[in-house]
Amino acid sequence: MSIFVPVLVIGALAGAALAMDTPEVMAQNVPQRLTNQATASVVMPMQASETVPGLGAYLIGAISDLNGKPDVALQGYLRALSEDPDNMELRQRTFELALMAGDVPNAVRLARSMPEIEQTTMTRLAKMADYAHAGNGDKARKMARDVMKVSPELLQFTLLEAYLDFANGKPVADIVKRLESQPQPGTMNGRRNYHIARLWLKAGDTPKALTALQLAHAQEPGAVGSTILLAETLARNGQADAAAAVVEAFRAENPAVALLVPTGREMMTATLPPFASSVDMDLAATLADFGLLVWAQGALGPARQVINLSLWLNPQDVHTRYYAAMLMEMGNDLPAATDLYTSLIDGEGVPAQVKLAAQIRLAEVQFRSGDEETPWRSLRMLARDNPKIPSLQRSVAQLAFNRGDFNQAIDSYTALIDSLPAATPQEARAELLFARGAAFERDGNITAATRDLQEALKLTPTNAQILNYLGYMWVDKDMRIDEAFELLQKAHLLAPEDGAITDSLGWAYYKQGDYATAMTYLVMATEQDPESPEIYDHLGDAYAKLGRKDDAKREWQRALDLLAEGHEPPYDGFEKRVKRKLR
Repeated sequence: MSIFVPVLVIGALAGAALAMDTPEVMAQNVPQRLTNQATASVVMPMQASETVPGLGAYLIGAISDLNGKPDVALQGYLRALSEDPDNMELRQRTFELALMAGDVPNAVRLARSMPEIEQTTMTRLAKMADYAHAGNGDKARKMARDVMKVSPELLQFTLLEAYLDFANGKPVADIVKRLESQPQPGTMNGRRNYHIARLWLKAGDTPKALTALQLAHAQEPGAVGSTILLAETLARNGQADAAAAVVEAFRAENPAVALLVPTGREMMTATLPPFASSVDMDLAATLADFGLLVWAQGALGPARQVINLSLWLNPQDVHTRYYAAMLMEMGNDLPAATDLYTSLIDGEGVPAQVKLAAQIRLAEVQFRSGDEETPWRSLRMLARDNPKIPSLQRSVAQLAFNRGDFNQAIDSYTALIDSLPAATPQEARAELLFARGAAFERDGNITAATRDLQEALKLTPTNAQILNYLGYMWVDKDMRIDEAFELLQKAHLLAPEDGAITDSLGWAYYKQGDYATAMTYLVMATEQDPESPEIYDHLGDAYAKLGRKDDAKREWQRALDLLAEGHEPPYDGFEKRVKRKLR
């Protein structure tokens, strides 16, 4: 489809979020049955015999559920469930929404009310957390073992039992030995060593903890959690200079998440109490890991459920609160995201750097909520006061792009590109070139856009989105059609299920005069991306060239219907152009 606009703010921070304690590559280690199980729940319709109040409550819940408002949906489903208590599908979805809304007590109540055959990984996790929180270690360990049966190879489930065993008095050396003997994919070794370090710290053995932390940091150089704990442990051990060096190196190498770790100056001057964590905090840390792992798999709803369960156990963890807000934002629950970001900005004990990160995200949420001026003023002021923070400068550039201020976006991206260290990874440099190229294209400077996009492709030749952007831009401008066609074919091979790319390839066939083949790809694109007005417009054009006027009018009308439903037009004047074709 048309042109993909690179959204760098959420993309960079969301990807980095997974590196808090788990690198993105951990996604491959989530057994698919877990995410399938977590996302497969479907609320069944109320039976005809249900009362009208029950049906009304169900409809309120269902509509709010579809609109991404779990707190409102929960109340509707709870009322409907009181009218239809034997509806297990409804009970399961109500449980999930309770976790989505952060209403863990209701989630636990619902989980306990389900028969054993209806229990899922998520219901067992909720019950385990509740038992542990209530001090019932035996029942909590039983639930942890039940969860492990679902996926005994998953490290996070083993860690739940490990922390509960430690709380029950089992020697830490025995627990660590068991953890070290469990086979794990290489991508999980850093996670394992991080939690082994926490166990040694709980046992008071700082040297062994430092050894494990240094190993974890080497295995997960982009992990925020490992970096912070290593620096804090060094500082507590009288090595403030080494602690400062650790965080400063991390901030330089990971600019997208630099705000989530302290500065070297802060590590040099901080007075840190001895490491201490309760069972609740231990389980919360493990559940946060698991939530980020599920997030990396792309299951945002289940990730939000697990993260909220972690927050219920340890509501003061600022990083988990930040990621919970990001999940709300990505799930389009903007009011809830606004509230949580605001609580971080105004909250006591929240590090200044995390407050700044929350201010950046809040500005994006405000913009998406329809307020263009407030976030623009806020970000520009923040950028003026913090000129050396790349993630902030990039947010200004992206917001300028979204506002249609392409000259400002170009200037901001240029400053970022010029300031990149020599050691910047090629992918990061290509991302900025892609973004600036898109801004040049939107500003009408096709020559400059071509230069940036080609340079980005030299750095990342298999990036399907850049291939698509450059190829579609050329096709749409009736220039370099043969080269564009090759780029779009390659993009389609790399991402055959991407509706935008399928549309672009179909449009390339259209521009070559092969309308029958164009129609085949464009029909496929509407199936892959059924909510894109521009794809339907393109399909209508293909039908028109094939002499199928009624089919063409139907597709053009679908494009207009989508605009009426609130979908954004791909460019100014799109609606007027489509209406002219329907005359």
